[in-house]
Parts: sequence; structure tokens; C-alpha cells
Amino acid sequence: MARDSRLTRAESPSNLNPTTSAHRSLGDDIRPVSRAGDEEVSFHDSTLPNSSRHSSNYFGVGGKLRPFRLLREDIVNLRSRYASDWLVFNQQVIASSVYIFFTNILPGITFASDLYVLTGKSWGTIEVVFSTGLCGLIFSLFSGQPLTILGVTGPFSVLAENIYELCEEHFHVQFLPVMAWSLIHAGWMHYILAIFNAHDWTMQYVTHFSADIFSLLNSVIYFHKAAMELKRTHASVSFAAFLYAIIGAFGTCIVAIVLSTANSWKPLFHRYVRLGLTEYAAAISIVFWIGIPYMGELASLDHERLQVQTSFRPTNPVRSTFFVRFWELPVEWVFLSMIPGAIITVLFYFDHEISSIICTVKRYGTKKPGGYAWDIVLLGTTTIICGILGIPPANGLLPQAPLHSESLMHYVVESPEPTADAEEREPPHPVARTYEQRYSHFIQASLILIFVSPPLQKLLGLTQTSVLAGLFMFMGYQSLSVNPILERIGHLLTPPSELPELPLGVTWAGIHAYTVTQIVLTGIVFGVTLTVAAPAFPLIIIALVPVRLSLMNRVWGRETLKRGAVVTGGGSGINLEFVKILLAKGCSVLIADLKLQPEAEELVKAQQYSRDSGKAGALFVQTNVASWPKLNAMWKTALEVLPSIDIVVPGAGLFEPKWSSFWEPPKTETNPDTVSRDPADSDPGHYAVLDVNLVSPIRISQLAISHWTKNKQKGSLVHVGSMAGYTSGINTPLYFASKHGLHGFVRSLGGLRDQLGIRVGCVAPGAVRTPLWRDDPTKASMLEPDTVLVEPEEIAEAMWQLVEDENLGDGTIFEVSKGKTRVVPLFDSPMPTGEAILVPGYVAAGEALYDNLRADGLNV
Repeated sequence: MARDSRLTRAESPSNLNPTTSAHRSLGDDIRPVSRAGDEEVSFHDSTLPNSSRHSSNYFGVGGKLRPFRLLREDIVNLRSRYASDWLVFNQQVIASSVYIFFTNILPGITFASDLYVLTGKSWGTIEVVFSTGLCGLIFSLFSGQPLTILGVTGPFSVLAENIYELCEEHFHVQFLPVMAWSLIHAGWMHYILAIFNAHDWTMQYVTHFSADIFSLLNSVIYFHKAAMELKRTHASVSFAAFLYAIIGAFGTCIVAIVLSTANSWKPLFHRYVRLGLTEYAAAISIVFWIGIPYMGELASLDHERLQVQTSFRPTNPVRSTFFVRFWELPVEWVFLSMIPGAIITVLFYFDHEISSIICTVKRYGTKKPGGYAWDIVLLGTTTIICGILGIPPANGLLPQAPLHSESLMHYVVESPEPTADAEEREPPHPVARTYEQRYSHFIQASLILIFVSPPLQKLLGLTQTSVLAGLFMFMGYQSLSVNPILERIGHLLTPPSELPELPLGVTWAGIHAYTVTQIVLTGIVFGVTLTVAAPAFPLIIIALVPVRLSLMNRVWGRETLKRGAVVTGGGSGINLEFVKILLAKGCSVLIADLKLQPEAEELVKAQQYSRDSGKAGALFVQTNVASWPKLNAMWKTALEVLPSIDIVVPGAGLFEPKWSSFWEPPKTETNPDTVSRDPADSDPGHYAVLDVNLVSPIRISQLAISHWTKNKQKGSLVHVGSMAGYTSGINTPLYFASKHGLHGFVRSLGGLRDQLGIRVGCVAPGAVRTPLWRDDPTKASMLEPDTVLVEPEEIAEAMWQLVEDENLGDGTIFEVSKGKTRVVPLFDSPMPTGEAILVPGYVAAGEALYDNLRADGLNV
């Protein structure tokens, strides 16, 4: 590497150093001006107190805590999609309705059995079925995201059990009125969360660390409840019936697991038979094992069965109606009920948000807008209704919500959007889509609600509790099987010699320590659920968020905790090579480009990104970087999908193609034969080269810096410049101008490294072997057979240096020629030397251009 000849701070003129007071004073006097009629309106907030500027960041227009901001957006989205949600109805929607009905009501029955015992008969089958059906109907009709399935969950059952124990055994106060007020308080707390845009904070601060622990806790709770169900059976039936209960429980679980793998039984059976066995695995197993005890000598055993009602009335014989006389609760308990209300709010919000996010992940191909804030308001409303009716509240379910999307997923053949140059388009290809409609949710909720009728209640009463114990185990297995912790537990038990190779910077010791930490914390939280402090366990889950964001970042490096990157133009060339390096370093990458070259397609297929895999992967988002709405949509996707965003590469670029060349002015009456696609009548006017090479990197930098500064995070911005940024060329003046502008922009942001930990740099390669030369005939003609070009891999390695080298990243312009790199000084920079600086045909092409101008002039 050439000697680092950058100016030190002592050598730099103070008025050019972005960290000096002189520069800050100059910046304070610069006032962006706009005109409205004849008035000159200046915007200048540097004189505002820091507290005022800080407050405006949160409560100003677009601020995170701006009241009703997300609610207004969600209502607009709901109005835009509502009519179309009722226009989709087909056979797959019907099949999904039946499938979700079974996967929802059967677990609901298990919780009904559990709650019947643990709440002193306050809640039973009819309450759980009533709640699940009623809340499901409300959400199917009015929610912003009808794919999210609702039901009574295991964690809430644990919470209800402990609230009942505290009320009845410790404080001697009635359970249902306390629970009613707790749910009423939880309802208005949900409203507060929605009004102040809590969803934004969820997407920024809740990581896989907390979500994986929450999922593992669900699995442990399911297995524990299965054991408790068998324990209660043992206490109430004969020894022979208890032995059969064990067989029935494990049989229910094992048959369901085996049938759920039927899709892999090829070539056995027709594919529709295999599909049916897979989708109805739990239902088939349950019906089978419910029927077995009614056969032969087993029928004489004293089996424990689900307690149901023979009339439409509450389970508890003391209650005559479903309405709770909550107004009779002593006033001090009205206020004390805010404590469990807050805990329920944390549990429901966390659970419902995760359910809604997972059922709309990218793999399902959902296109319609959701409504997270509006759904939290709706959840608060149904929670209040359930409290008043004296029934357990329902919220978003895992794994039922993603199973709903899975059952509605199909593939359609779509043609990609036209590219900017429209010269080459990808052929149509199948893409995943989900039938986004309300019928499946409405039908399954209606079927569940019908089961509150006495005849169907009697049908439910045929179910043995041993079968429910088996279903608990199956649900625990389903939840655990998709948790990435399970694979890492397997690695804990694997000899070191058999472990797979890891990316650079990652050690198995670090990963094992991370996994053990998650397991230990899950054990601690589960242990809390068995004590008198059990109602507070959701607060412990939420407390893991700051633990992960602050303390754990000091213990484990980003390599272990997983880094994320956004690379525009990553479908080919230099940026594709950098994507390969990022993946090798254990960094997941979102590639934003108009299309992928075949090599990039293979890479994405081979290392497809999955939130649940725990491995680095790549995903592609088709994006026209010249379109700000599409750029913003891409960034929103990155925030939702990636574990974090640590590296941003605005790498998309145009090498002044003929259709956007200075020497091919836009088409006008006096210039009808031009090939330019830049619009002559655009207001304001623009050139595609400048939009892609300069304006887009500036906008992406704004998005990245906003994200990092708002969240107090460090990050790396790596731009792709060129030696054209400090040289000149008559052939492609727009390209040279864009790179000059980009270099100036990068240097101007250099102070961010030392002030805020945000590294900003730019590689400046010479002539690089990329598709830009091959795809443009006017550029390809400049090459000769022996022309030396820099390989893209060399540029990508230099880009990684900008990320990792502590001495770089302060506005660094990092020149890369064949086999050489150097930092370009701000002043008195020597000319680039070596090979691959300029292609031989460039000078000759310039001479030909001059001749054409002399002969014909320039038509505009």
C-alpha cells in the first residue's frame, strides 16, 4: 500500500475541518431557503435549545412519539385494502379455513382443561371457545392484518393461574372482578401503546435474542403442562387408566409428528393424500386417540375427560350470566389491578406483535399493507370486552398465525418490472404469494363460535385429558423444531472436530456461550413462573431487550451477534464481490438492485436468508434506486428483516450510457433523433446518471445515518466512487461530475467517525472488469485485447478495509489500481500511477467526439 498521505488535523485549515468551531459557525449561518409566492421563508433551527430539538425529534411531524402517527397510516391502509379483502375466495381459502379451525380449537381445548383446574372452575371449555370465536370474528372483520390468528395462549394460562392463586389464597378477593379490571386496564394501556407508535420501537429494539427465548419458553411451558396434565390424571383415576393415559398422550404426540412429515413420503400415496395427512396431522391423531378408549376392554376404564357445559352458561355453577359485576370490586383493588393489567399488556403486545410480524415475513410474498397500531387498538378493545364478559382474552397465536399464511401461500408467474434501460429483462418466473383475504379467518372463527352450543359441547366432552396432554407435547415440539436455539443446542453436543467451519471472527466458544446464556435465562424465567412472582414473568422477557442491546454487545462481538448489510447494485460486478465477502464474514445482506445476474441468483439461492436459521444469508429486493418511494420501501424491508443494519453500501451506478449521456440531450422538437430517455419536460429536470450515481447515495446515506444516530449505534457507509472523481473526461462528463460530487459528499461526512462512530469512506477504482463495459457497446469498443483491468475482487477487498481498518473511514477516498491501494489526500494529490488507470480507447473516443462536434455541432 502506498504511504498514507492524508492531512492530519494539525495540518488541515480550520475552515475545512468539519470538527472545528470555525466550520460549525459557518454551518450555523447557512439557511436553506424556499419560496412561497413572493415570500421568502427560511428554515433555521440552530438557535433552538437542545431540549427543543430533541423533543421535536420525538413529537414533531414524523417523530417516533408523534401521537396517532401510525394509527392514521393504518386507517388509510385499511380503507385501501378492505374491499379487495372480500374479493378473494377459492378452494385454497376453504381448505385453509378448515385447517386453521383444527389447529386453533384443539389447542384451545387443552388450555380450557388447564384453566378449569387452575382457576377453580372460573373458566372452562365454553369460556375459551367463546373467547376464541368472538375475538376471531372481530379481528376477521375489522383488523388491519387478517392473517393474524387469535386464541388463548399458554403464557396467559400461566399468568391467569397465578393471579387466581394470589386472589383466592393470599388476598381473599374474588378472581373474576380483579381479572375484569386487569383486562380493562390492559385495554387502555394498549390504546396508549398504539397512540404513541410502539410498533416503531418493537422493530428497532426487539432482536432474535429475546424472541428466541420467548419461543423456547413457550415450548417449555407446553411440555410442563403436558406433565402436569398427566400428574392430575394420576391423582384422579385408577392405575390402569393412568398407564393408558401415558400411552394415549405419547401416542397422540408421536402419530401427529409422524403424519406431519407425510409430504416427505414420496413416492408413497398421491401428493394430495400426503398433503392432507400433513395438514390434518394433529386432527387425525386426536380423533384416532379419542376413539381408542371407547373400544374393547379400554371402555371400562375410568378415563379422565374434559369437563364441558351442557347449556350455554358459564362453567362455574355460581355464575348465572357471562357478565362480571366488576363495579362491586373494592376501589383499592380497582387501582391495584393496574399491576396485573400492565403485565398482561406487556405479554399481549409482545406476543401479538411477533405473531403479526412472522405471518407476514418476506417468504410469504404478502403485498398488502398491514396495520400494527390499529390492531393493537383492536386487541385492547377485545381484551376489555373479554374482561367484562368474564372470559379469558385472546391474542396473536404462535405457531397458528404463520401456519395460516403457510396454508394460503401459492406461486404465480410474474414478469419483473422494466429496468431503467429497458434493454434486457428477466424472463417471467414463479414467485410466492399469499391469498390476503378475510374469509379464512372469518370462517374458522365462526366454526369455533358454533361450538359453544350444547350439542357440540357434549361432543367436546368425549375428549380424554390424556389426548390433550399429547397435544401439548406436539405443540411444544412444533414450537421447538423451528427455534434456531435447537440447532445450536445440537452443536453444544457435537465434538469440536465435527463442527462446521465458521466465518472469520466467529468462534464456537462465543456461540456456545451465547446459546447457554439463552438457555439459562429461559430456565430462570420458567422458574419464576413456578413461584409467587410468576405474574411478572413477561416483564423479565421485556427486560432482556436492553440486556441484549447494551450489556451483550460488550460481551460478544458483532460477528457472533450477527451483522446485517444493505448493498444497492449488489446484483453484479464490484458490489456482488463485496456481498460474497460479507457473507463469508458472517454478515447477512439485503441486495437492492433492478435485477440479479445469474451468478448473483445462484448465490442468493445457495445462501438464502432466513430470520430463524441463525446463519448469514442473502435476500434480493427489486429496487429502482432512482425512485425515492422504492428506496424508502427497500429500507423499511431491511429494518424489518435484518437482525441489524451495520454496513450500508450505496453501490448502484451508471457509466453514462448513451440513453442518459450529456452528448445525447433529451428529445425535443429540434432534437427528435436522440436516443436519450431523460425527459426534456421534467420539472424539475434531471439526468438518470446523476440520479443513480449521486442523488441516490445521498438519500441512502440520510436513511442510514438517521437509523444509527436515532438508535445510538455505530455503522459503516461504504460508497463506490472512481478515479473519475478527481480527474476529467470529455466522453462522459455527467459520470465524472457525479463522482466528483460523490467524493466531495463523502469527505464532508468524514467527521462522523470520531464524533459518532459512523465510518464513511469511498473506494476510487480505475478501470474495473465489470458488466458496465460488456453491456454498453460504446464502452466495449474502447477496450483492446490486452487491456489491463482491475478485478472486482480487488475493489471488494478494499471496501472491506474501509469497514475494518480503524485508520480509515473518516471521509477516506481509497484509490484502487491494479495491485495497489492508496488514500487520496485532500490537497496536492499526485496523479494515479500503475496499471488499469484509464482504458486505451478513451482518448481516441474523445478525439472522435471533438470531430463530430466540429462537423455537426450539438443538437438540443
